[in-house]
Amino acid sequence: MKDGEIEGLRDELARTKRLLATEIEDRLRAEASFKLNEERLDALLQLSERRESSVEELAQFAIDESVRLTGSTIGYIHFVNPSEDGFLSYVWSNGSREVCAAVEVMDYSIHSAGIWADALRFKRPIVHNDYPNEPSRHGLPAGHIPLSRHMGVPVLKGGKVVAVSGVANKSLPYDGSDLRQLVLFANRLWSIVESKRAEAELSAANAELSRLANLDGLTGIANRRALDHFLELQWKVAVRELAPISLLMLDIDDFKAYNDAYGHQAGDEALKRVAGAIAASARRPTDLAARYGGEEFVLVLMKTEAESALDIARSIVSEVGRLGIPHEGSGLPGRLSVSAGVSSVIPSREGPESPDRLLAEADAALYEAKRLGKNRAALGG
Repeated sequence: MKDGEIEGLRDELARTKRLLATEIEDRLRAEASFKLNEERLDALLQLSERRESSVEELAQFAIDESVRLTGSTIGYIHFVNPSEDGFLSYVWSNGSREVCAAVEVMDYSIHSAGIWADALRFKRPIVHNDYPNEPSRHGLPAGHIPLSRHMGVPVLKGGKVVAVSGVANKSLPYDGSDLRQLVLFANRLWSIVESKRAEAELSAANAELSRLANLDGLTGIANRRALDHFLELQWKVAVRELAPISLLMLDIDDFKAYNDAYGHQAGDEALKRVAGAIAASARRPTDLAARYGGEEFVLVLMKTEAESALDIARSIVSEVGRLGIPHEGSGLPGRLSVSAGVSSVIPSREGPESPDRLLAEADAALYEAKRLGKNRAALGG
């Protein structure tokens, strides 16, 4: 083989090696990119699966993963106030807290924040791949580590910025893949946070509706619906524990005459004050004061014997008298009064007792208190 042919073969072999090296390099890059995409998808899935975590925990996971998957060293997520001129709260990556002394003192309005807050100012992603040479890089407090590169993105909701997320100090320039990563994580985080807040607001609204559904609209104490449910549940407890239940039924004396003389507005105010006096005697979580209807009220006292319940009824009668609500037409000493009937029972599985019977016996005792002259308490049974 001639020298020229050998040289040609060497050149061809060198070209083949270069092509093979390039192909291997491209393949390794593709594999690395594929692996990174897999890691990013896995991290995004993990974020979505953490819905039960707190907002702070979710934000912490999101920014730590954003830092890791973009090859950065520090990062942040800041929640923006409704007027878009400052920040409600700051969440820093673990790396930021380890190396940056400024995270504890960071507190900026949009007017004093530097170019790291451009994503909020301009409402679009901002990449600074040569941060030291940016013309307006003010806004970093004393103790902040130097920035070489920075990338920030806004989270927009209805045209308003609700959060900004940023990462910094990647060894290589930030590229489109990094930007997509940060945008994806920041927006996914916000969608979860927004969903959690909506769920919390709905839960609170439902709880408030439930509470209001069980309250008497005028007096603010439990209504008849709540009383029936409470009695049903506590009756079962009393049967299981062989514990006494006492029930007081109270009625404002001559209330129709009071309304006729003083007007319905004064009547409503009197109902509220009497309800307050009765509710003050429901001192334990297992006691319940309720408006039974009209000017009638009920007080349920769990694990209370008959004589103790009668003493409480008498104290309520006295307390209503001490309110000093004028009532000249009552036939009593010029003030509003109540009468009370008391019933008490230790229910059993085999016995004929029921909550309805307890109410009926208290009502009969109330009738007896009225017959005896009102402004007093009587024990039934």
